[in-house]
Amino acid sequence: MSFYEVIEDITADAGVRVKAKTLEELICKAILATFNEITNIEAIQDKESHVIEVYSHLPYLLADVINHAIVLHESKGFVASRCEVIELSDNHVKLKLYGDKFDPEKNESKLVIKAATYHRLKVEKLPDGYLAEVIFDI
Repeated sequence: MSFYEVIEDITADAGVRVKAKTLEELICKAILATFNEITNIEAIQDKESHVIEVYSHLPYLLADVINHAIVLHESKGFVASRCEVIELSDNHVKLKLYGDKFDPEKNESKLVIKAATYHRLKVEKLPDGYLAEVIFDI
């Protein structure tokens, strides 16, 4: 997937770096990068959807919303292949994830991600958009 890159200089964990034009796009790309580290999201169809709502402040808002998505994956086997931000403010995000249940017979199993951490968490405004870095506990 070309919409993110893996952070290489981590010894025991994993991480992703995402760039986007808007904060909404950055949040969605970070969530989809997380799911793509779990399995190949290009093989996931939009058969169901879930709404996630989180209250926090950046950069923690990003890790917190990713962690809500990971809980959704762990509790229901859901994998997102598409994301849409419904509402976004300084301390709140509400989004809709589209995807399907993970099927080990059809879907590639990659990393088991326990959580997005606050370690080295970054959401940075750039002249041409935004940059995020998220480290995962695996």
